[in-house]
Amino acid sequence: MITPRVPRRFPIGDGEETVLVPRIPPAPPAGKSPAVEGESPAVSASAPPVPEAGTRAVEDTTSPVRRPAPPVPEAGARAVEDTTSPVRRPAPPREGSAGPFRSGDAAGPREPGRPGLGSRLLLRVGDIPIKVVYSLGAALATALAVFLIFVIFSGDEPADPVPQRQAQNASAAPATPAPSAPAITLPKLPKATPLQVLPGTPSVVIGSVTDSKAAITYFRLGAPWKVAAVSPFSAGQRVGGSRLPRTLAVSALLPGEKPRAELETDADFRKAAVGAVRWSVRNYHPTGSKVTWTASQRVVNGKGWVLGYRVTYEIDGKKRSSQAALALIDIGQRKPAMLFVTVPDTRKKLWADIAPLVASARAL
Repeated sequence: MITPRVPRRFPIGDGEETVLVPRIPPAPPAGKSPAVEGESPAVSASAPPVPEAGTRAVEDTTSPVRRPAPPVPEAGARAVEDTTSPVRRPAPPREGSAGPFRSGDAAGPREPGRPGLGSRLLLRVGDIPIKVVYSLGAALATALAVFLIFVIFSGDEPADPVPQRQAQNASAAPATPAPSAPAITLPKLPKATPLQVLPGTPSVVIGSVTDSKAAITYFRLGAPWKVAAVSPFSAGQRVGGSRLPRTLAVSALLPGEKPRAELETDADFRKAAVGAVRWSVRNYHPTGSKVTWTASQRVVNGKGWVLGYRVTYEIDGKKRSSQAALALIDIGQRKPAMLFVTVPDTRKKLWADIAPLVASARAL
């Protein structure tokens, strides 16, 4: 006899599924083995296979509910499931559940749920061609690289410029020219005039000063003269400090650029000496000084020219003066050597040292 199955709905997980529960078969006749026990209580997602005609249904001994099975179709026909009810896979059991049948779930039919937003997005992403994915990835990587470069090197940006309006206002303001030194006007040179020894007390000669750079030598005087370095001269001696007007006896090569041609004649040396006097007045005498020539002659030793002059100026509203002399000496180079001596009227006794110093100068 074929045992019919009765379709029965039981709650399984969060959904329902039609489960065919077999009817309890009658006791088998003597000499036959009982029905097979120990089938798994879990119900698969699909309907159980329908036994063929002539076979006995296996009893589900683990199910707590026993219902009469539905009528079995005639021999040779397959059992037909009730497909009118919606069938869903059971949801995964919660933590602590002991099987597909759980207490506390509401019974009754539920409509099949639609896939979530995340699932739909994943499905759509899976449909995108791989070339498009690579293109999007490359674009994102490029944008990220540009952003990182901007962030890293933003500190290298320069400081904010001065506002343009302020700069325009500054340029619109009348510029005050820096006061320039007045031009040194020199009188016309006299005819040949020897350098005279001035009144005073000559200093003791204690040796010689050798200027190896300028390639000349001249007297070294005793006190109050002292050998000292005076920039930009290469050798020399002085009395007192560096406040104008100064007391100096110093030597160096002719300052400024080299003469365009070799100094050959007296006129060449005389012209170069005039330029050197103008330079000395501008740098070593008070501003506004005026020059009066006292001597113009050839050097005593060798080839060159000597100019003597008196410099007048004002200090604290009082007229003051210095006596000076400058000699250019040929040393066989494009630039000649220069010896410059100046003594203010506050040390008139030393005016007597000017002529001997200049007369002692000679090339090495």
